Amino acid sequence: MMTRLWSVCIPLAIVLVSLTTGAAAQTDREVVLFSGELNTVEPASWGTGDAMLSEEEEYLERDVLEIDTKGFHEGGRLTLKQPLAMTPFLTAPEKSFLVLIVRVHQAVPETHMPMGPDDMMFGPDGMPMDPMDPMGPMGPMGHPGEFVPEAAPPPPGAAPPPHAHVPGAWDPMMDLPPHEDIMLPGMEDMPGMMGGPQAPPAPVVTKLRALLVTDKGQIDSGAVEILDTEDALENWYTMVIPLASFSGEGMDREARLEHLALFGNAEEKFWVATAKLVAESQPLVADAGQPKTVKVNTDVEFEAAPQPGGISAQYVWDFDDWDGIGDDAHGQKVPWSFAEPGFYVVTLTVNDRSGRKLPQMARVHVKVEE
Repeated sequence: MMTRLWSVCIPLAIVLVSLTTGAAAQTDREVVLFSGELNTVEPASWGTGDAMLSEEEEYLERDVLEIDTKGFHEGGRLTLKQPLAMTPFLTAPEKSFLVLIVRVHQAVPETHMPMGPDDMMFGPDGMPMDPMDPMGPMGPMGHPGEFVPEAAPPPPGAAPPPHAHVPGAWDPMMDLPPHEDIMLPGMEDMPGMMGGPQAPPAPVVTKLRALLVTDKGQIDSGAVEILDTEDALENWYTMVIPLASFSGEGMDREARLEHLALFGNAEEKFWVATAKLVAESQPLVADAGQPKTVKVNTDVEFEAAPQPGGISAQYVWDFDDWDGIGDDAHGQKVPWSFAEPGFYVVTLTVNDRSGRKLPQMARVHVKVEE
């Protein structure tokens, strides 16, 4: 009798475990809005911005969207051909995410044009002219590209002209130190020259704004920083934005998504390879702890919050975000010391070892004192 009872219970237990596992898997949902093809969306403008398939960029040999943005209120949008029910994503927004894979232009360092004794300029006749020649193109009485003939000597007793050399005074045309940046009269107003007005750097998109437009109203992400991660593929960055961080009257579980609008914080272009909504039954948790004040060259322990449900996760720490987010230490608990005083941003990245869950990131600020 006991043997027969076990033979019934064991298969029943297996069935119950299978049903439970299947139910958990079914609660995870992913809806791809764009990933190289315009099957479900149409690109369009928002204000004076625009969205279109790029003729210049691609991602893993797939087409990408080019977003022409004029700031946080002018950009591009994707109009869904069929409205999307947001119930799976807004029922538990803390477990749902908008995932974007984007590419932006990189900032170009500002430069100036030093002028030294070895630099050459060219006159109207195309012949090289020495910029150090007082009678050349940058002479005291001349202008760029203009040759000033030698003036006749002043009559006896006459005051010297304003540009003449006075004994004992510093003359910018005399005794110039070799191989150093110098500033000649009239150059201080030339853009790009030392001391003069610098040409403004080209605008670069460093933050994005996403707007989910539903039949119940808009849901706004606000400004979201594009994290500069070292493992980004040729300047393509994966942004995981929790829907819980969005706000607006459209945060209604009965809402239906009609448009996704994207904007940048500069008058520039950026590119989108993937846009999708993901709902996870149990997302990863990234919590790097509270801000700290520590002493220089003193070990301090950083501890990440454990994962709920016993999820096997990988913890990666970066202790200085000035050079991008890298890979300085691994583990849920790690010791670290800072060699220089100052303010640091420590970044924790949590990854699922199985690769089935979205990575999560958290930051904590650290003040290092002498």
